[in-house]
Amino acid sequence: MTRPSLLLASLTLLACSSGDDPADTSDSGVTTATVGTETSTTDASTTTGTSTGPTPTTSDGTTTDGETTTTSTTTTTSTTDEPTGTTGPICDPGQANCVCDGGSCDDGLECVDDLCVEGLVCDGEIGEPDDSEANAQDLGEIDDDDDNTVMADGVLSGAADVDWFTYHALDTFGHVAEPTIKVTSSATVRVCQFIECDTGGAVGTEISCPEGTQTALSGALRPGCCGGATFTVSDFNCSGSSDDLRVYVRIDKPSQDECVEYGLVAHN
Repeated sequence: MTRPSLLLASLTLLACSSGDDPADTSDSGVTTATVGTETSTTDASTTTGTSTGPTPTTSDGTTTDGETTTTSTTTTTSTTDEPTGTTGPICDPGQANCVCDGGSCDDGLECVDDLCVEGLVCDGEIGEPDDSEANAQDLGEIDDDDDNTVMADGVLSGAADVDWFTYHALDTFGHVAEPTIKVTSSATVRVCQFIECDTGGAVGTEISCPEGTQTALSGALRPGCCGGATFTVSDFNCSGSSDDLRVYVRIDKPSQDECVEYGLVAHN
């Protein structure tokens, strides 16, 4: 009776191969086993995952718990085209607080120690264009009769001010030419006389200064003498036969840096 046993064994094998679970029953009495497939979907814009590997360190050599921190340091070097050690604004000679322009300064300024500075403005000094040899105030012409004189009044506006005067001196028969100057002033001043013979010019003029004065040379190379308030130049010689002269008088260097009034009388 072997055939019924073989049929039963076949039925049992078929049931096992079909995935029948004895614990899973239904009203139909049929047990169904289903194999499921898990589908993984990846968003193109998002990547999810865990990366393993050596623990990174930051650029400054530190590591944080579970996090990597990167510290970036940027060094900026600032450069400039501006030069260092500048000398300041350009200062033209003759202007205020600038070097003198050949001993001269712009209007209202005085040359003191080769520097143009604001000068004193004194009554009687305004409009007095006699601060240089070339602009000397012309007092006219006199002969060598001592009774004939030229006179002038003026003001020195401080220690740096200079005043110039000039006159023409004629050598006439019966008199001796000897340029003489006398100055009275509110403070001590220096007085200079420079002479130039009509014949021979400054080069042809010889002069010996009197005692108490010093030999001097004007900016125009006229020979002369500088001294106190009163002195006479009696020892001079012209290269020609005439002693007709052009005399220049310079008054400067007051003893006080203030407005100094003065008066002068000159004769030949």
